[in-house]
Amino acid sequence: MSAAPAEIPDPYRTHPHSGPRTVTQLRAALTAASAADREEFEAQLGELSLDDPEEYEALVRAWRHRLVMRTNPVILAAVAASTDPAARRWTSAEILGDTPETNR
Repeated sequence: MSAAPAEIPDPYRTHPHSGPRTVTQLRAALTAASAADREEFEAQLGELSLDDPEEYEALVRAWRHRLVMRTNPVILAAVAASTDPAARRWTSAEILGDTPETNR
């Protein structure tokens, strides 16, 4: 019997236990990535209600995701490729498999 293949992580998804684990770490990472993002995070953090932990959780989750979007090399390469005028363009039909060849 062979072992199941290891799951390949999806570089376009954030994972609950990856990235900064504390607000201090998140602040430092945001500062390193973008001073403007750090300022925006601080402004939003300052407006949170102390009585709503779900609002705090949602803010931290959104900013951790934004940090990944700004720093993950695979995502940055995909964004750069999407703005390359010489790059191949895909239609939604090609992406979704709605071409005549697949409908036969």
